[in-house]
Amino acid sequence: MTREPVLAEAIASVVAGHPIRRVPLKDVLAAAASVDRSAVASVDWRSRVLAAITSLAEQGKVELPKTRADVTALPPLPSYLQRPAAPTSAPVETASVVWHADLTWVAVAEDQGRLNSATRRFLSKVNTWLPRRRGVCVPLRERSLEIFGDEKELESWVLGPLFDPDRLSFELLECEPCWPPVEQRIFGDADWLIIENYTTYVSICRVAARRGFEGRIVWGSGNQVGTRLSALAAEGDRPVRCWYFGDIDAGGFRAARHACVRAEQLGFDAIAPARGLYRLATIHGSKRRVRGNGRASQELIRWIHTWLEGTLATIAAEVAGAGDRIVQENVGIEVLETVNSISDWFAVED
Repeated sequence: MTREPVLAEAIASVVAGHPIRRVPLKDVLAAAASVDRSAVASVDWRSRVLAAITSLAEQGKVELPKTRADVTALPPLPSYLQRPAAPTSAPVETASVVWHADLTWVAVAEDQGRLNSATRRFLSKVNTWLPRRRGVCVPLRERSLEIFGDEKELESWVLGPLFDPDRLSFELLECEPCWPPVEQRIFGDADWLIIENYTTYVSICRVAARRGFEGRIVWGSGNQVGTRLSALAAEGDRPVRCWYFGDIDAGGFRAARHACVRAEQLGFDAIAPARGLYRLATIHGSKRRVRGNGRASQELIRWIHTWLEGTLATIAAEVAGAGDRIVQENVGIEVLETVNSISDWFAVED
């Protein structure tokens, strides 16, 4: 069901009729305001616009930028909307490629029909670049920008089968991983606990030090958690067991899911939710529940139920599905000090 249907219809109309595919946010807001004069007086105006935009994106009527957002007011809104590209009428035959000598394994895979179109496009660009090697090793994102015109493209492939032994390698591409430093406190060799937000990371570290925690606490840095895990893996670090604690909202669970996916790509054991900490957040944050930056999709809600499980999952999914949030800062130092044992931060029964 479309949320804010009047606003959504006005926004969809301006996107469909705009002279260029990318429609600036100012034009989107003007279209919405043209059908609802309450924009200036309404305190939830941006939230209503966000609900309409989210509905259109879920229906495939608009495309949203991955990172760019207007943060001049809350909630943040995408800095532009993009009209979906028109589908092509017929598939285009792929031109044959003469594979570089260092990519003979690709030719074999192609002959055996084991290359999908995305993989073939990726490898074709590598193939075009290989003769231009200059014997200079550069950071991963610089090489990715040179080969693909996208500084992050290589990162999405380096953890997959194309970088198995005797295939692609950093040496072949004359680059090296360059991950940001990881903020962490190492108390021992036991479990890892990944914390989404920095303030909660600091508080948990302080209490963990006083309580004799014997593992490692890592600041996940929200959506950057994938790079943090990759950096740790590059140093040869692997957790015996890994837990995660973040905000109870759509964004927090997207970050948690991203951490789980990256852990699987790195060959780590599955990341488990720190259910005791999530439980504390629901208890102490229920009266501080606020409007968030968008509702969780049905796909994400199903993931929340699978990952958190039980009554706790039901509560969290309801919060995220309503577009609300309970921030993890509700579990501060004073709350943590009321917990009898550090083990109660983790596995708890409903």
